[in-house]
Amino acid sequence: MSKTVILVCAHKRDACLDKAPYLPVQVGHAIAAADLGFTGDDTGDNISDRNRRYCELTAHYWAWKNLRDTDYIGLNHYRRYFDFEGSSVCNLKTVPTARFFGREHPAPDCQRLFRRCDAVLARPKVYPYNLYTDYCRCHLREHLMTTRQVIAERHPDYLEAFDRMFFRNNRLSHFNMLLMPRDRFDHYSAWLFDILFEVERRIEIPADPVQGRVMGYLSERLLGVYARKNKLRICYKTVLMIDDRKRKGLAKYLFHAAFNTAAFWLTYPFRRHRP
Repeated sequence: MSKTVILVCAHKRDACLDKAPYLPVQVGHAIAAADLGFTGDDTGDNISDRNRRYCELTAHYWAWKNLRDTDYIGLNHYRRYFDFEGSSVCNLKTVPTARFFGREHPAPDCQRLFRRCDAVLARPKVYPYNLYTDYCRCHLREHLMTTRQVIAERHPDYLEAFDRMFFRNNRLSHFNMLLMPRDRFDHYSAWLFDILFEVERRIEIPADPVQGRVMGYLSERLLGVYARKNKLRICYKTVLMIDDRKRKGLAKYLFHAAFNTAAFWLTYPFRRHRP
């Protein structure tokens, strides 16, 4: 019988799925003001005290280094879960709290699932411009260019995938959510943290608490770079957003996806295609 663990990252007290395979993990436990009663990410080999920079990746790192008796490892959030049972084409689907926690959520059949794919990722969001433009609009360009330089020096075989991901692509799987076989998770984690630790050494972390989450923002994009370079067969899943507010439905999602795709290709000749 294979063993699956899906981390449920939490930084505040709230309802979480806590029956196997789900494991609630308090991220940033080493610097938290309160103990939420969940498993902490500050035992064994850990980077819990760097949570303000690494966000949910402190749980990812903790699992990589300390959860050895597993066949499949995943990462979800306390308000965001993969929809393993549904068939929606939306990237996000809002579900009221009472409805979500009022029913059972059976474990995915990973042995069957991974016969046809190499990784489960969040269904991508579609942007009207490439990911380079998106990153520069929302975050600091110099951080992205430092990351590219680190990849060129330490993992040059990934540089082409990096450039294609950022300069010729407008789709992004958000939230650092994933589910992978253990060996793939180990390989990805070693590559990812080798890059992030070197980037962290070279840049100045902004004092602004939003831009200070730089490692979390970069890793969302690097997951796509890794998948592209390794030609992973991806099984995309809708993310269920646990929220009692009404969000846009399928029709609006399809409209925005179609509009953004058209905008991306119409403006493609005028966009930056290389560093």
